[in-house]
Amino acid sequence: MTPRGGPPARPLKPGPARNAPAREALEALVAEPTREGVTRLLDACLAGSLVVDVTGSQPGGVPHVRTVATTTGEQVLPLFTSTDEVRAAVPRQQHPRVQMLVLPGREAFALIGTADFVAVQLDPGSIAQVIARSFIEDALGT
Repeated sequence: MTPRGGPPARPLKPGPARNAPAREALEALVAEPTREGVTRLLDACLAGSLVVDVTGSQPGGVPHVRTVATTTGEQVLPLFTSTDEVRAAVPRQQHPRVQMLVLPGREAFALIGTADFVAVQLDPGSIAQVIARSFIEDALGT
C-alpha cells in the first residue's frame, strides 16, 4: 500500500460532553417538583458524568472549582449536565477562556465536601436548579 500524500490527519476535536438522562430528569423535576423527581435526578447524575467549571486554573496545577454565592454569602457548587451548559453560563466573549473538567457524577458531587457548600446548583446558565447539600450527601451515602 502506498502512503497517501498531503499533511497528516488531525485528530478530531472531542464533541461536547452531555449527560442527557440527567438533563431530562432535571427538566422533569422543574416541571413537577417531587421528592421522587429529586431522587431520579440524583441517580441520573451519579450514573453519568457532570461538568465542573475550572476556569482560571493553572495548567498542570490543581484545578480550582469556580463557585457562586447566595445573597447571604453562602457558597454553592455549580455543576453542569453538559459542556454546552457551562458555555451558556458565561458571557460569549469569555468562551475562549472557559476551562472545564468532566468528572464521573459521584466525584463531581463529592466536591461538596471540599468546602462549606450549602447546595449544588445544576445548570446555572439555564434551569439553575438548587439541590440542598443534605440531598447530595444522602445520594453519596455520606
